[in-house]
Amino acid sequence: MIALGLGVLLGCLLSLFLPAVPPFFVLWLLLVSVAFFSWRRCWFCVGLALYFVSWHLALLNHQQAMTALLQTPVSTLEGRITSIPKHYERSSQFEFMVLQGPAAGYKVQVHWFQPKETLQAGQVWQLPVQLSAIRDQASRDGFSAERQALVQQRLARASVRSDQPPVLLGNQPQLRQRAFTVIQQATESLPSQSLVVALTLGERQFSASEWQGLRHASLGHLLAISGLHIGLVFGWCCYLLLPLRLLALPPHWQLRLTWLLAFAAAALYAWLAGFAIPTVRALLGLSLLLVFSWHWQRLSYHRFWLLLVTLLLLIQPLWSLTAGFWLSVGAVGLIFIFLWRFPARDIGWWSKLRRLFGFHLFVTLCMMPFTLLFFGGISWLALLSNLLFVPWCSLVAIPALLVTACLQALQPAWAAVLWPWVDWLFAPLRWWLDLAASQQGVWWRLPELPWALVAMMAVSLLLLLVVRKPLMLLFAALSCLPLGVLLLQQPEWRLHLLDVGQGQAVLLQYRQHGLLYNAGPAWAHGSATEQLVVPYLQHAGVKELHYLVLSHEQAEVLGNWPVLRQQYPAVQLVTDVATAHVSLPCAQMPQQFFQAELVVLQDSSQVGNELYPSCVLWLDVAGWRILLPGAMQPEDEARLLQQYPALRADVLLLARYGRNQTASLDYLQQLQPKLALSSHAHSSRVQRPAALVRARLEALQIPLLSTAEQGTIQIAIGPDSVQIYSKRARRLPFWLDSMQSEAVPAPVRR
Repeated sequence: MIALGLGVLLGCLLSLFLPAVPPFFVLWLLLVSVAFFSWRRCWFCVGLALYFVSWHLALLNHQQAMTALLQTPVSTLEGRITSIPKHYERSSQFEFMVLQGPAAGYKVQVHWFQPKETLQAGQVWQLPVQLSAIRDQASRDGFSAERQALVQQRLARASVRSDQPPVLLGNQPQLRQRAFTVIQQATESLPSQSLVVALTLGERQFSASEWQGLRHASLGHLLAISGLHIGLVFGWCCYLLLPLRLLALPPHWQLRLTWLLAFAAAALYAWLAGFAIPTVRALLGLSLLLVFSWHWQRLSYHRFWLLLVTLLLLIQPLWSLTAGFWLSVGAVGLIFIFLWRFPARDIGWWSKLRRLFGFHLFVTLCMMPFTLLFFGGISWLALLSNLLFVPWCSLVAIPALLVTACLQALQPAWAAVLWPWVDWLFAPLRWWLDLAASQQGVWWRLPELPWALVAMMAVSLLLLLVVRKPLMLLFAALSCLPLGVLLLQQPEWRLHLLDVGQGQAVLLQYRQHGLLYNAGPAWAHGSATEQLVVPYLQHAGVKELHYLVLSHEQAEVLGNWPVLRQQYPAVQLVTDVATAHVSLPCAQMPQQFFQAELVVLQDSSQVGNELYPSCVLWLDVAGWRILLPGAMQPEDEARLLQQYPALRADVLLLARYGRNQTASLDYLQQLQPKLALSSHAHSSRVQRPAALVRARLEALQIPLLSTAEQGTIQIAIGPDSVQIYSKRARRLPFWLDSMQSEAVPAPVRR
């Protein structure tokens, strides 16, 4: 069993680092390997081959369905709404399971602009759609839309077209949709409604402030229904079913009946949460535990953990692509290590309190490498938050909430009396999240660390806590030395070109200070400003945003810029856009940002005989010259060359997504850029930048990087060179972008 599990686990880790997906014939070689190694009883190799068979089949089926859906002309899709729709100001968003064709059983994510019908989970529709591939945009807290799509069996994004009428084929809402409506109506007057809905139905419709509070307090796991909550329901039900001892049954059957009823309650809770992936993993783990307990067999902690991980990876190998999987199995493993290394001896209340504190300290410290690897930082409030609110919510608030939710279905009048008390129980958590959201200094961001360094730190920390020898203390200290070297070598200046789709957002960062040029596009269901730009600023460690420059008046750059003022009240708005009040004109922008020089070259753009506001900004950062062109037209390029005949730019951002007439040969020859950047969305129909622009750049041997190919681009600016980082090129698994991403240029030198 141990050898088989180790083989599966090693296969999972190796699959993340493959440069490309193996061809189809490899599957037959793997099946032959399974048969051969089973015959030779080499269980480690059997586990290794079994994982690759399972992984290859899951990935192959997903790719075939996605190819059939995206490469075949599709005008309409027939399917069922499987998620509770999220409604925005101008649109709705939901998951749609395809019911016909080669993609049947898979899902697409649908955006519907101003639907006329009331959308509910369970409805069957025939929708006229326009499909597009799912691609990552600005990195936010380790989230990857493409990895999440693989895990959730989601093939594409779809927008409902308005040229054909949608047809409602079936209007039978799911029971879960009805439960959501009932709970939402019963709690609409409660300040804790978002917390209540998240912990009963798994619908985390939090505000931006609540998300930030969860991040700063490190309590996201508490408000996402997962193994903690499934185990909590199972444990409380086992306790509440103790009166079953009064039945005239043999003791072992009383215990088994208790387990079955408690498991049914846990499964019901998982159904309320929509059978989200963390709840399915928890149910599988609980089922494994009950199988062994039913037959009165006991496994050691490490055997049970290895068997659980093996079972999860063979059932759904793509689960390993998400941070949630590793956080879950890592937390379970740490709990087992704590129970093994520090067994309970004393039974006094003081000893139990010390053990509780030690448990949270142990888990928090050991989970830090996971947090650094997946989220790029740690919160100083993590230990205190978990020590205070995990026991409070587990023992008091969540049980009261679930009892009240059950009464809402059975006796609504009784539940109406209890809902204010439930809100009162969650008031301390709500106050703590508000406090954490307002504290900018509690999130300590580290530079992006190599995965090998984080793994070495995690192993050394684990060995230190388990072995507790003086030599291990020395090993742990030595393993952290590379971290200190990386911290000392961090550049002061960084330029970030955010991947915000068909729009633009450029961040110039000096340590913890920032200047933002444009705020990304606005969408029918929100804006890149609140969904991508603000989270990215927080992730990058920008604690003070000094200037927000809005170059011109188009939705692709304005986004929802007031959100930035809410997040950074001291920000100075610089623009000539008429709708932006209390702003500084572009021509009056300060000429210094710390040691960087700022020059406004033009404050208008000529379209025909008309002039429109357009702020063209030239930066000199540590001797490197950067040109941000706004909405520059071909006529503006010629005018710029006449006004500044000695103008040069080492880094050039292409205007207007690099359309045919932009970036003329004269323009490029005079500027002599060492690197060209382009911010635009990925499209299979229109090439951006245009073929003529690409040809001119290639003729002049100017490297080109685009957000559509590279994702968010970071440029670390040094005195003699700039180092270029691509978000898409540096992420795991490597095979995810083996066919899409271009090579990242080597460091550019003077």
